[in-house]
Amino acid sequence: MTRWKPSHAILIVLVVLGFGWGIRLALDAHHGKARLETVRADSQGVVRIDLRDLERLEVRFFRFINAGNQEVEFLVGRDEEGEVQVGFNANDNHYKTRRGFSFQDGWIIDNKCETATRLSKVNAGGGGCKPAPLEHQVLDDVLVLQERDLLAGWRYFR
Repeated sequence: MTRWKPSHAILIVLVVLGFGWGIRLALDAHHGKARLETVRADSQGVVRIDLRDLERLEVRFFRFINAGNQEVEFLVGRDEEGEVQVGFNANDNHYKTRRGFSFQDGWIIDNKCETATRLSKVNAGGGGCKPAPLEHQVLDDVLVLQERDLLAGWRYFR
């Protein structure tokens, strides 16, 4: 029978801690992350997104990439009244954690502190744990975003 040494116990503890840390890191990296659709601006610096198939109480997540490889994430949803709500996938409080938001049953959920905001309140802004609103226009079921407005939120994603 092999005799246990203190170095064996320390090695086992380190392996268990390393395994737990690896699992937590993997879960944190994908916690609540939505799938992002990539969009780009046209030659006039305009992004157009067709909203005809966006249902009420549905949210989609997007990644804008410009010619300089600056990335900005944003979300687009249609609230219970049918109004289009658009905000950055970040907020003033937790943008450095890069966790963003998820959507569930009419609520936008901050993936860092798990606070929830009604989808219908995104355009109103208000700071805190709410998505930062994004300037936009809706013309005949087409969302129109200016590249300069998208890049105004680039500070959240640097």
